[in-house]
Amino acid sequence: MNYNFDEPLNRRGFGSTKWDTTAGDVLPMFVADMDFKSAPAIIEAIQAKLDHGVFGYGRDQEFPGVIKKWFQDEYKVTIKEEWLTLLPAIVPVLAAVSRLREGRVLINTPNYHVLLAAPGKAGKGTILSPLKNTEEYYEIDFDDLANRIQDDVKLFYLCNPQNPVGRVYKYEELRELSRFAQERGLIVISDEAHCGLVYDRPHLPWFSVDEYAANQSITIMGPGKTYNMAGLPFGFAIIPNPVLREEFVKTCYALSNPGILNVAAAKAAYGSSREWHLQLVDYLKGNRDYLEKELKSISGVKFTHVEGTYLQWIDFRPLGIPNPYQWLQDKAKILPNNGKPFGLDGYVRINFGTTRARLEEAVKRIKDNLPKG
Repeated sequence: MNYNFDEPLNRRGFGSTKWDTTAGDVLPMFVADMDFKSAPAIIEAIQAKLDHGVFGYGRDQEFPGVIKKWFQDEYKVTIKEEWLTLLPAIVPVLAAVSRLREGRVLINTPNYHVLLAAPGKAGKGTILSPLKNTEEYYEIDFDDLANRIQDDVKLFYLCNPQNPVGRVYKYEELRELSRFAQERGLIVISDEAHCGLVYDRPHLPWFSVDEYAANQSITIMGPGKTYNMAGLPFGFAIIPNPVLREEFVKTCYALSNPGILNVAAAKAAYGSSREWHLQLVDYLKGNRDYLEKELKSISGVKFTHVEGTYLQWIDFRPLGIPNPYQWLQDKAKILPNNGKPFGLDGYVRINFGTTRARLEEAVKRIKDNLPKG
């Protein structure tokens, strides 16, 4: 079956954070959800629960097996079902796990703004290490990490695929990070929310990198980004180490169980939506290629290649635009994300998870409003 991602979809008036908080003449290209309907299997699974009409506490004994098969099919990685812990959402967990150990948390910047803020919300401090910008992409600066880390740091937060810069880390980089963590006794918390949206190489789940990564880590995933169901929060953690897994469960005890609609949707996503997912990634890759081609045609604009996610990280300041975030709103009538909460003021993050026609309109607005001369 072919899925039509070019279908225009009106999201105004349906309680959309992205569309219903934005003026009618402005194109919202900020919050990370997509302007596409979710896979038919997801909609059907939710409808079946609605038709049943009972929304009590739920338990789906088949779900761990679905995830186990998904890991095998997607990554050729074998997991044990007991490694899996279901979560009501990803964001609350990012704050909760910072309490696993005393001391500050080591994090790269720029980074997902919620991940950056999470330890502070739990009363923990952070040490920030800038990623190295090679002009083509960003990479982890291990020398900087080594210079900044202090003895009290026992946790490192990894974001892969990296939001907002769109990096998908190679095995060699992840292996080096594992060695760095092992030498310093760090537990790695890996946020892999965008793991289903990669274009240039397969995603590598952190726990699969090597033995240390498996034993001293918490890998967090969820269907929200890949299957466009962020409004049905759900996630899961993969923790092979049973002692660490028990600590994690105790730390997250106050978090609720996932709702039955959310679990049903996630099961349909991972178990019955593969063809939709493959076509989605192909469509988004086309959007990425189109956007990068258009940006390259604007002399002076700086951006790095997006290997994963549907988010483009851009610096318009070399064009003589001192505040690109405000300029895009006032002149181009586009609302991006401001780079400052992600750790780099002056940059913007643009969401290209939309129809090609809307993306083309956004590019036209940018080009039509560039400074003259």
